[in-house]
Amino acid sequence: MGWSPFRRTGLTYLDSRSFRGYTLITPIGGDAVYLLNDIGHVVHQWRFPGFQPGYGYLLPGGNLLVRGQPMVEKVGIGEPAGETDILLELDWDANEVWRWEHESFHHDMCRLPNGNTLVLVWEVLPDEQAKRVRGGLPREQIERFKSEPGFFSFLLQGVGVGGRPRLEGMLVDAVWEINPQGEPVHIWHAYEHLNPDVDTLCPIDFPTSWTHLNAVELTPEGNVLISSQKLSIIMKIDWPKGTVLWKWGGPGFVSHQHDPTITPEGNLLVFDNGTHHPILGRSRVIEVDMETNEIVWQYVPSPVFSMLSAHIAGAERLANGNTLICEGESGRVFEVTRDCEICWEWVSPFVHDFKGIKAVMLFRAHRYAPDGPELEGRMIDGRGLEELNEKWGLDRNA
Repeated sequence: MGWSPFRRTGLTYLDSRSFRGYTLITPIGGDAVYLLNDIGHVVHQWRFPGFQPGYGYLLPGGNLLVRGQPMVEKVGIGEPAGETDILLELDWDANEVWRWEHESFHHDMCRLPNGNTLVLVWEVLPDEQAKRVRGGLPREQIERFKSEPGFFSFLLQGVGVGGRPRLEGMLVDAVWEINPQGEPVHIWHAYEHLNPDVDTLCPIDFPTSWTHLNAVELTPEGNVLISSQKLSIIMKIDWPKGTVLWKWGGPGFVSHQHDPTITPEGNLLVFDNGTHHPILGRSRVIEVDMETNEIVWQYVPSPVFSMLSAHIAGAERLANGNTLICEGESGRVFEVTRDCEICWEWVSPFVHDFKGIKAVMLFRAHRYAPDGPELEGRMIDGRGLEELNEKWGLDRNA
């Protein structure tokens, strides 16, 4: 879709088919997580000193689980901020309840019913297996890109919103289950369950990481979903045993997808970024029957090419059957009906400096029912946030 300084921001459309509730967003490069009401006003916020949030979601009871990085004055393109990535649990008033830090934590996290937390962690792929990894751009082509500093800088601008690796070598991922003390109690190593001869890198991607997981999600039956951006595959894992129960994706199905979740019907819902689809990169949202591997529903924008997010985004099925879509790169969040008609749309006005460039990006967005376990009993009136809404032009929507 793209973002224009002349386009209306905030709430741009709302009709009676929308699932009324509150939408949580985390503007990339900003210093706060915001809760929006159905007319697009900020009605609550979380700020924590010295912390730059990258993505968060609400837990039952209203606490915020949010990952981010230290607030560093200047971060170069393609560089991490500070020496560690940070995972915080904040109460409704943004007081710290729990903290975990790790230099290789990245992208996503999931609080489990037992109080433990799943996190994604980079690790170095053992040399023998690294030598077998196939695919990716040839080394000589990468060196040619690097020899043109302007072009290489252009390629890297805006990426790295999920946490940059601080390790050297061919990287792979592990899923850790950590207890409240921050100690790992179960670790799943991706390289133990993948085959370099079958699970090959995208041919036009940089071969710096074999897997690059960007999502970890608990399914209703207690299994775990993970999404590999580099391999364009989604896997369901028997947790904590680690057995791969289901694996789907690859060329011809999805390309560099984000945010897989399970619908109430037991299907897979995922944002197919389509970054490196053959012929032309195109984004869509698809729903997959996990028994037959058939696509049973999809949202493809009309007019064509009016939705595109190459490296971040998300989608979730709402209680009324609609789907909330976060077109991450352009900061657009919208809701569509089963007939693929837009019934709510909000465009982020939050333009922030992110690693030396301007950005309006949102990693994901979430919608919460007023009487749901995350917000039940809360009095949410937006008092004290009038100046913030006025500053960003959100008060125009009444």
